[in-house]
Amino acid sequence: MLIYRPQHVMATGQVLFHRFYCKTSFVRFNVKRIAAACIWLASRQGENPRRARDVINVFKRMEYRRENLTLDYLDASSMKKHPELKMDLIRCEGHILKELAFSCHVEIPHKLMVSYISVLGTHPKLMQESWNLANDSLRSTLCVRLKAEFVACGVVYAAAQRVHVPLPENPPWWEAFEVEKSGIDEVCRVLAHLYSLPKAEYLHVCKEDGSFTTMSLVTIVTHESKATEIGKMKKERLSKEREKIKEKEKGKGKGKGKT
Repeated sequence: MLIYRPQHVMATGQVLFHRFYCKTSFVRFNVKRIAAACIWLASRQGENPRRARDVINVFKRMEYRRENLTLDYLDASSMKKHPELKMDLIRCEGHILKELAFSCHVEIPHKLMVSYISVLGTHPKLMQESWNLANDSLRSTLCVRLKAEFVACGVVYAAAQRVHVPLPENPPWWEAFEVEKSGIDEVCRVLAHLYSLPKAEYLHVCKEDGSFTTMSLVTIVTHESKATEIGKMKKERLSKEREKIKEKEKGKGKGKGKT
């Protein structure tokens, strides 16, 4: 079973992923779990919600396929591990919302790109090539460094060069969309560098276990110990406040007795 979601949901999840790791470290948070939480958060943000079990099943299947293992779907009724994985998914979502300060609005370049090409009225091949480049641009940090209109114009410009479709240059077509040429050049430079790189390989750098399905006992114990410490601190504070109130009441009673 796969997570068939609209393109804007997948793109939103990728942008949230980039934003999160612009603020924190790959060493601190497991990439696989954060990726799953980004997809889960983006699906609800894009009004196409999926159950946590569906997201967990798909990421488990991807990990098993990468390691050439036999797939055994994770069933909530038969697998005791599922509640723990679901809680871990919720915790990761909480970390994402905290790091982003609950600012999860995302504007992807796909919608702008389609409107720009429709205004220009160019060849249909340009639309498909631009769409492919827009998807590939999400593999880079362009989505967090440049505005969506710059990326949209950049992929249209690069696609036009690849499929040899002429675009208006007198005046330049990008000026109609209030985009500077320097931004377009940056998008083309990043895409060219991206295509020159070798095939990406997963490298585990997180301090926790690299598996998606294996819960880290350190994480569970840390969360539980923190919760117990906070509970003890609250109880101690309440007891001190109650003692202070009792002392004040006793003092008031003694003062009235003397008068």
